[in-house]
Amino acid sequence: MSDTSFAVSANRSLLQSIMADIALLHGLGVQVILVVGAQQQIDDMLTERGSVPQYVGGYRITSREAMRIAIEAAGQIRTTCEQFLSKGPAIPMFRRHTKGDREMHFEPALRVISGNYITAKRRGVLDGVDFGLTGEVRFVLKDDIRRQLDSGNIVLLSNIGFTAAGEVLNCNTYDVGLHAAAELGADKLFFLHLDEVAALNLPQWLPLSEAQNMLMEKLQNSISAQQMDALRASMDTRPPEPVSAYGAATSLSPTQLRAYQAMKREELVVDLDIWSAQGFPTAVSTCVVACCKGVRRAHLLDARIDGGLLLELYSRDGVGTMISADFYEGIRRAQPADLDGLAALFEPLEKAGILVKRSRDELSDLLPSFTVIERDNRILGAALLLDLGQTPDGITCAEVGAFCVDPIYRGSGRGDSLLDYVEQEARRRGIERLVLLTTRTADWFEQRDFRWQGAAYASSLLPLSRRERINPARNSQLYVKDLEAPDHDLQEPGKRIGF
Repeated sequence: MSDTSFAVSANRSLLQSIMADIALLHGLGVQVILVVGAQQQIDDMLTERGSVPQYVGGYRITSREAMRIAIEAAGQIRTTCEQFLSKGPAIPMFRRHTKGDREMHFEPALRVISGNYITAKRRGVLDGVDFGLTGEVRFVLKDDIRRQLDSGNIVLLSNIGFTAAGEVLNCNTYDVGLHAAAELGADKLFFLHLDEVAALNLPQWLPLSEAQNMLMEKLQNSISAQQMDALRASMDTRPPEPVSAYGAATSLSPTQLRAYQAMKREELVVDLDIWSAQGFPTAVSTCVVACCKGVRRAHLLDARIDGGLLLELYSRDGVGTMISADFYEGIRRAQPADLDGLAALFEPLEKAGILVKRSRDELSDLLPSFTVIERDNRILGAALLLDLGQTPDGITCAEVGAFCVDPIYRGSGRGDSLLDYVEQEARRRGIERLVLLTTRTADWFEQRDFRWQGAAYASSLLPLSRRERINPARNSQLYVKDLEAPDHDLQEPGKRIGF
């Protein structure tokens, strides 16, 4: 899911480059919703026709004349995007790779679908200011959008929303992008920006908790206590409070609860006034709120980076800033108090013959080498990382063992986070190769770049001291993964973007 910001969509050459990346991503199987802003174009067209763009706080006052121009600008941008996405391969390529004299019909390279997918309401009159035909998004027609995505189409959304009465409104593109991403449960939300975000020099990865704290600190002395409570409520990642006949069963203060309930009623709202007054990029706050509302990862990407979308998605550390739910929350080194939890986690797997049975004393001796996932004082997963020294071919080697996640939590991404954490720790120690001995879970590790190397007890890729401890009767298979050399500034595990 991708969002291009206002100034980016006004730059034809940048827009063409971005559309080329999107076309390639679509060809790779990525489902794309493209949300294109029009603020700059509307301002320019108003000025050309002798009108002055009007704003109060972070919101445009949309007169009927401004609404006509907003519709015209949205139509022009939509047509330009469709133009760039309709470019197919050159005819010589078809001639070279097709046989026969049959007639060929060349259709647009991609199907781009747009329509009345945004349901909006008037912003109305606030503090005596009539915002005219400025709209706020109520919801997007997510089921209809999903059908288009499942049919292999790219969905294009704009600043134009529609009321239940059939009125056309001019909505804020950040509002549109946030609702679309959250309501469709997008895996990723991209904001393509220029100087306003680049000037912040954000790190490659911001855990959601750190991003929230950054926003709170920015606003701490500049907004009212009521606004701060509403902001905290909008960033609340907890499930809704249970409600009984006697009211909400909640630990929030009455003021916080009122703000929380008001925010739930208004659903997803990013107060543009707050960020406009601070001169802080709304894209950043929108990314944070999106992650709070269930979007797994939000990316801030400089639109001027050639091939930036592809590099951000498919290179190890990306080229932008990613805000995400904390991948490594609850992952830490094992402690003595974890012994019972580890034994309980391993017991069913040992009975099934998936893990080698270890006595309590053996577990206790290995405890410093375990990494665990802990939540609410419960061990949900664990992995062992043991240094093996050098292999016969001179490679520094370590073994990943006893790797497991509680069955209830499989499929939640915790296994990937745990493996990434362990790999980071290995790289930090200067380990060049990871080895894994397994009889039952090979597929999962093969998908994560471990390569099969045959029977473990006979492999020269293991140090002799480790081979001597292998029971040939188990016929454990050896899987190997070579690690990249550590960066010179490699940080502690849990502070990198990961794979």
